[in-house]
Amino acid sequence: MLPATLSPNSFLPPRIKSELDLVKPVARGAKGLPAKRVQEWLTLNGYGLVIDGDFGPATEDQVKAFQRALGQPANGIVDAATWTALVDPLVKAVAPAGASGSLSPRVAEVAKHHVAQHPREAGGDNCGPWVRAYLGWDGAEARWCAGFTCTVLEQAAALLDAKPPIKSSASCDTVADRAKIAGKFIPGPKTPPTAIAPGSFFLVRASPTDWTHVGIVLQAGPDSFSTFEGNTNDQGSANGYEACQRRRDYKRKDFVIW
Repeated sequence: MLPATLSPNSFLPPRIKSELDLVKPVARGAKGLPAKRVQEWLTLNGYGLVIDGDFGPATEDQVKAFQRALGQPANGIVDAATWTALVDPLVKAVAPAGASGSLSPRVAEVAKHHVAQHPREAGGDNCGPWVRAYLGWDGAEARWCAGFTCTVLEQAAALLDAKPPIKSSASCDTVADRAKIAGKFIPGPKTPPTAIAPGSFFLVRASPTDWTHVGIVLQAGPDSFSTFEGNTNDQGSANGYEACQRRRDYKRKDFVIW
């Protein structure tokens, strides 16, 4: 079952719905993905433990601690009420955002909405429910900056009851290529800061045909711009561990303007 706190207008493509759906209660002795998902969300909520897909005594103890903090019966069983509390950050991220107007400001507002829930990895490099919600899969090769960015675009378009202007991709190069075909891509040197509206995409250029990172512009200034981006960190890595707000300069950047 899905969390009862979901809004009827929540953004729920299959990859996100599957991360929120609890098929049946999960308890000690459970193994595989059901146990792993509980361990991931416990860790993301500050109740850290080894994420090994084996619901043993450590997992049960952390479930009980989480339940006690909520004022729920501390029975160690992840039922609908406990699951709803565990996945609440993702529920809030997919809830309708309050921006009005055209697509671009809605993209910026939806991105802000997601970053406020601190999406981050759990259980290994490029792993965890946030990564799967953005990509539909996870693992070491699941670079998720494009998944985060495209998911935000999808959600913003859904708020307008419209199709996204480009099809989503997990590849920065494909995002750039599709933006070119749609007539939305502008090379960095030809992009005056005044043309870069909140909600535009930025791409970090390695070469004229290769991009290593993509994110969303929050506000463009004369010499630098603020961003919302996924799969990064304090050093601005293209393979970090979280979605966060950052600031970047214009060197080796191209833009997609909606």
